[in-house]
Amino acid sequence: MNDVAKLYQVYVNREIQTAKNEILNTKRINQKILAFLHDLSEVSLESRCYLFWEKEEPINHQQLLEKYLEGLTMLMSIGYELRIDSIKNHTEIPEDLDIYSLFFKIHRSILNVQNQYSSDDYQDAIDDYFTLGFQLGIDIDEIIDNYQND
Repeated sequence: MNDVAKLYQVYVNREIQTAKNEILNTKRINQKILAFLHDLSEVSLESRCYLFWEKEEPINHQQLLEKYLEGLTMLMSIGYELRIDSIKNHTEIPEDLDIYSLFFKIHRSILNVQNQYSSDDYQDAIDDYFTLGFQLGIDIDEIIDNYQND
């Protein structure tokens, strides 16, 4: 099992104790998508990528990581609500996307999930989110170590 799939399995194992055999709860999914968009905005704020009106200050990596992990937890929660059994490993980082385009792409990806509740759209969203983390200097081992110790 790959690292990203293991990470998702940790989340699923935590949630497995909750109600089973429910029908797809689109209201709850929509609530979680909105919460994820909030978390994504928090990541953008902590990354300081758009704060051109303030003098440049160093990024607090720990705070950025915490906000990123909050978003990851919510994103995995959305996958669980969609009844997605497993996710593919994130294997490559597109070199051609700047950080702003990547934030917009994640927004579009998660809104596609909200429109169609598709596992392919969800996979795109999670791939994009991991790409964002890597571009922000967060590596997979750091994500897994902090996530499993949560």
